[in-house]
This record gives sequence, C-alpha cells and structure tokens, in this order.
Amino acid sequence: MNIEFNQDELCMTPRQLLRVRDGIGHAIACHRGSVWVTQDGDPRDVILRAGESFTLDREGPALVQAFQAGTISIARTAPPSRAARLLALLKSGLQPAALRRGALST
Repeated sequence: MNIEFNQDELCMTPRQLLRVRDGIGHAIACHRGSVWVTQDGDPRDVILRAGESFTLDREGPALVQAFQAGTISIARTAPPSRAARLLALLKSGLQPAALRRGALST
C-alpha cells in the first residue's frame, strides 16, 4: 500500500483503507472526496464528505476507507473539559460516591 502525505493532508485513493490505532480524541477531517469511518465496537458508520469531520470517541482501532480519491487529515483535538469528563462518567454508570472521591481530578 502506498500512502502519500503532503504538508497537511493524507492523500487516499479509491477503496484505500487506513487503520488508526489509539486514535481516541483525534479528529478526522475530509478535505476532498468522501470517506467511511468506523470504530471498533461502535455500531455507527460515519460517512464524511469534503468539509466534514468526526472525532474518534472510542478506545481501540478505527478504520477509514476512501470511497473516491481525496484527502484527509488527522489531528488531536483539545482535551475534554471537566464537564465533558463528568458527563462521560455519568453515562458510563459511575456512582456519585466515586465522583466525590476525586474521579474527575485534572
């Protein structure tokens, strides 16, 4: 497989597949063309077209496949805020007592 990089983007050919490891918190931006993004254990299939982006929000590998020739970039997003971490912990079923013990310390 040949992957071409320029200064800011990754050029993908039709049907080219890219595996992203440890990508949680990274945003995949589609600059030209369209790509399919899926994450391990995630039932969603995300389709990105030029000008759209998606932030990987799960542990484990993710796959990016080009539908047509195009370019993408992958960049780390800002760390989640304290409120976002609290919301994620509450969604995971964390008990309030654990929150009082400092589970959200920065």
